[in-house]
Amino acid sequence: MMDYTDVLFDTDFLYGFIRDFATANSLSQTLAALPFAAARHGGQYRDSKENVPYIVHPMQIAFHAIALGLVEDDLLAVCLLHDVCEDCGVSYIELPAGERVMKAVKLLTKEWDHDSKTDEDEQRYYDDIASDPTAAMVKLLDRCNNVSSMASAFSKKRIEKYVNETERFYIPLIRSMLNDYPQYRNQIMAVSYQIGSIMAVYERMLKSG
Repeated sequence: MMDYTDVLFDTDFLYGFIRDFATANSLSQTLAALPFAAARHGGQYRDSKENVPYIVHPMQIAFHAIALGLVEDDLLAVCLLHDVCEDCGVSYIELPAGERVMKAVKLLTKEWDHDSKTDEDEQRYYDDIASDPTAAMVKLLDRCNNVSSMASAFSKKRIEKYVNETERFYIPLIRSMLNDYPQYRNQIMAVSYQIGSIMAVYERMLKSG
C-alpha cells in the first residue's frame, strides 16, 4: 500500500501555504494565529503518533477551509487556534485575535471533566456551537479531519465511538447549519458529503467485524 504520510502531513508545506495565503489576503489574525498555535502545540503529537506533529491537525483544517473558498480571517484563525485552550493551557485572553475569534474558540473548548460529563453536557456543548456560524463551521471541518485520519490511528472501539457520536450530534448540527447559515451552504454540503462517505465505510467495516 502506498504511504501518503509525507504528502498528508507535510508540516512545512502547510505552514508556508497558510502564511503566504494570509499575507496575500491581508488576514492579520490568521498571520498571528499561525505561529502562536505552532508554538503552543510544540512537542505535541497527533494521536500519539510521534512522527505527526499535532500542529498538522489545525493547519489541515485551515487548508481545507481555504480550499473550500472560505477566505475569512476570523474563521481561519479559529481553525488554527481551536485546540490551544483545551490542550495547551492557554486562556482566551491570551489569544492573538479579536472577540469573535475568542468567542468561537471558547465555544469549541470542552471545559467539563471527561470522567463526570453527562449527556446534557454534550448536548449543551453542541447546541452552543450551533449558535455561532464560525464555531459551527470549524467544528464541522474538525470532525471531517478527524474521521478522515482515524483509520491509521484509532482503535476499533474508538472508531465506533466516533461513528455513534457523528450520527448523534453532527447530523443535527448539519441540519441546523443548513437552515441558519445559508452563506455556508456549499461548504456545508461538500464537507457533509465527505463525512457521510467516510462514515458509510466505517459502519460497513464495524458490521463485518
